[in-house]
Amino acid sequence: MFRYVLFSLFVLTTTQLFAQEKPNVLMIVLDDLNDYVGVLGGHPQAKTPNIDRLASQGVLFTNAHANVPVCSPSRASFMTGVSPLRSRMWGFSNWLKNDLLAQATTLPEFLKNKGYVTIQSGKVFHHSKKEAWRIMGIKKDYGPVAFNGKEATPHPLSPEGMRELGALDATFFSLADIPEVPPTENTPGAKGWYNASWGWKPFHYVNDADRDLMTDEKSTLWAKKQLEKLEEENASQPFFMAIGLHRPHTPLVVPQKYFDLFPLESIQVPVIKEDDIEDTFLEKNNLKNDGMSRGRKAYDGLIKGFTTKELALKKYIQAYLASVAFADDRVGELIEFLEKSLFAENTIVILLSDHGYHLGEKKYLWKYNLWEETTRVPLIVKAPKYKGNSGKKVNHPVSLLDIYPTILSLTGYNVSSLMLNGKPQLDGFSLEPFLKNTRTKSWDGPDAALTVIASWRSQLPERQHLSVRGKRYRYIKYANGNEELYDHKKDPYEWYNLASSAEHNNVKQKLSSILNQQLKIVK
Repeated sequence: MFRYVLFSLFVLTTTQLFAQEKPNVLMIVLDDLNDYVGVLGGHPQAKTPNIDRLASQGVLFTNAHANVPVCSPSRASFMTGVSPLRSRMWGFSNWLKNDLLAQATTLPEFLKNKGYVTIQSGKVFHHSKKEAWRIMGIKKDYGPVAFNGKEATPHPLSPEGMRELGALDATFFSLADIPEVPPTENTPGAKGWYNASWGWKPFHYVNDADRDLMTDEKSTLWAKKQLEKLEEENASQPFFMAIGLHRPHTPLVVPQKYFDLFPLESIQVPVIKEDDIEDTFLEKNNLKNDGMSRGRKAYDGLIKGFTTKELALKKYIQAYLASVAFADDRVGELIEFLEKSLFAENTIVILLSDHGYHLGEKKYLWKYNLWEETTRVPLIVKAPKYKGNSGKKVNHPVSLLDIYPTILSLTGYNVSSLMLNGKPQLDGFSLEPFLKNTRTKSWDGPDAALTVIASWRSQLPERQHLSVRGKRYRYIKYANGNEELYDHKKDPYEWYNLASSAEHNNVKQKLSSILNQQLKIVK
């Protein structure tokens, strides 16, 4: 009898695998996660055992970068494969209203048209294109947040100087710090946490063992049910499942047990050079409002809200590390559910973040700049047919534009066959050559990864603020011609701007040439 059971399980498993001619794809998209990951070494106290384990099973790209370092345009670019320089989508608008991107075939639409079951939960697109997905799960919701009886509001413990940033960016507290918002002339006030997508119904929380589930927790459990359903149906169609995890996006609110992992008194703050911003040009070129960037406002507001700068940074970094650990647990659940399913041996897993995040470096506390902590992202690709390279790393610069063509390549489709307005749609390049040989010299992509943020002065691509990150150097060119150049071999913190150094003219010219070439390609 025992032998018969084993034989039956073997037949069921192999039948399932052979019924699917194409590999499945599980894409895990984290939000605002920088290099605070164990295998990337961004913070010595980061606890990410599950992401680290996935890296040991796949290939880790240690020099991967977002093309636009803020949620909406970043996701629009890697989910369509269209460069932001070409779409001119580098700001905060709805990508579905962009003339070019509205005509593009998104990644799930391409796979859906090829017979894939497309499944989505959480935050994948910033503004979701519903027809792209066959099955949709948990709604996007950043909460819970404090509530004043009418709308979201900063937590009562939020520093006064951060409150103008809104409920999300000004909130970095444990679920155990239950907010109690007092009434005002215009609002009735409210006690407890609330979620917008629930119709502002209360989020139940007594303690970590007696509470409602957060959006990311719901998404991972929902994903498990989808895998179980596909098994029950003995589905022959392959699936593309994209799960978007909100954390560590603000509000940095997670259960108390994650804060307990990082005692406040032992938190290590980033190494910060006091006069680091003196040779930088972001503020001089970011005049959309009053001349101070949002990240600088957030930093100033945080520091002024505590007795010392060290305490302020410790409080915020504790919340960020806790949120990263929470997100890592969700990654672990997703991988565990997949590994226990019949699809484990036939599923490509891709993990990425939409962009990074600054945590005090250069007196900046946010995203949307062109420096390393904000542009650099975790990127792991686990492809079953390349498991011989498990645990290896690639240090060649790549960008999130390369995600779409990589998935097409790994699933057996022609990367160049997809057209948009008479031109190839995909501006990135498949990373499959690196999966075959992590030291390959035959990759067709550029030698530097491009990132863009808006200048707010022009709609011309060349008049935006631009950066390219090579293997060793980062070059930044602002709309007015100001430049920054950093040598990551000697200066990993980007403290010393070498743009005016005659000794580095050749390096600057080479990177400028790569930048200009990318500008020409997308015209």
